[in-house]
Amino acid sequence: MQFKEAILQARSQIAIILGLLSTGIIIFMLTDLSHLGVETIEIETDTVIQVEMTQDIPRSKYGPLTEEERMIAEKAWQYFENNTNAQTGLADSVKGFNFTTLWDTSSYLLAVIAAYRLEVITKKDFTERIDTALDSLIRIPLYNDELPNKSYDTKTLSMTDYQNRPTDEGIGWSAIDIGRLCVPLNVLLYEYNEFTPEVRAIVSRWKFERMFHDGVMYGTSRNGGREEVHQEGRLGYEEYVSKSFALLGFDISQAYSYLDYTGFADVEGVEVPVDLRLPSQFGAHTYTLSEPYILDGLEFGWDHYSREFSYRVYLAQKSRFERTGTITAVTETALDEDPYFVYNTVFGDGIPWASLTSNGLRSESWRTISTKAALGWAYLYDTDYSSTLLGKIQPLQTEEDGFYAGIYEEDNRINKAITCNTNGIILEILHYKVFGPYLKIQGKK
Repeated sequence: MQFKEAILQARSQIAIILGLLSTGIIIFMLTDLSHLGVETIEIETDTVIQVEMTQDIPRSKYGPLTEEERMIAEKAWQYFENNTNAQTGLADSVKGFNFTTLWDTSSYLLAVIAAYRLEVITKKDFTERIDTALDSLIRIPLYNDELPNKSYDTKTLSMTDYQNRPTDEGIGWSAIDIGRLCVPLNVLLYEYNEFTPEVRAIVSRWKFERMFHDGVMYGTSRNGGREEVHQEGRLGYEEYVSKSFALLGFDISQAYSYLDYTGFADVEGVEVPVDLRLPSQFGAHTYTLSEPYILDGLEFGWDHYSREFSYRVYLAQKSRFERTGTITAVTETALDEDPYFVYNTVFGDGIPWASLTSNGLRSESWRTISTKAALGWAYLYDTDYSSTLLGKIQPLQTEEDGFYAGIYEEDNRINKAITCNTNGIILEILHYKVFGPYLKIQGKK
């Protein structure tokens, strides 16, 4: 922790340089063998898997927004016009529910940056929104006086549980959510140094001693009044959020490694990357789905492994459509009915196309075509499937609050959940189309 304290006391430019150096070393380690056509991945079972790397991954097309795309950006921004608390500057995770997580707050902050760069909002609006939100992040109570709680009331800033009931002791912290929040904080440090004092004030309150250990991330939960500490992160999510911690100079070497627990499962004739850690042994469910890979592309530009793994996750969904005629774009999503939040997977807990809750409950009726996943894949890969995906989500605009979350696959009903994450990621996608990734670790687009 002496290293962390030194960073916080030093000038922000030094922190950025140190973060870039640490990240550069990791990225170099991942890309040093990129010229080879075959990768050997050693996993914990001592099995050696030969993985043929895809040589011709279709590239997305960059350029200014079309008139239709600008209308999509303006429509997505309506969510934040109507669902941001003026006093705290925080956006509600779901329309009508004064609640947020750090994951959703990250989506909001990145949406503000995108809306400003795309000239959907003015500089004055951008500055006021960022200032107000950062001020709230400075003032929020911390779980155990250590790290941000998993959820907050967007009106009062009080810690809450996931039903938005106030709790003085909190419900624990999520390393994954904190890591995602560090994405827009890094963007502000790199691109808008007028916010550096506020970002430093936010991070300087956090105590990381229990969240990082030997390059691994840990989270906490309260269960029956007792705290549980657990390793956090699974394949895709773990590596994605580790990048933002690396940019702040933290050791996430084990969390960032794609090699430790990776296996592959045949889904629609595609060898899809899967996490080999069993829920029964490691206490967390495993989901291979779209969101972490889409966000990695939009925000960081992918690295050697995530570029390959992302394409396989996409290709399995495209192949399912080609085999069945069912348009497929699956990821984590809010629902407008019980259980209200599910993980729609390419491969989850050993089952292709499983739709699961965080507790492992399963039902095929929960599977949806996700608006954010459909748009994300359509803009990240230029293929014939892109127009199919775009056509499916066109009817999903609301009158006043952006876009609905998706369409139920079973009966083609609209999933009328309206969320910060869906509309924030839409703005991220259009930002990517014009500017490329927010944090260009891999260089210019």
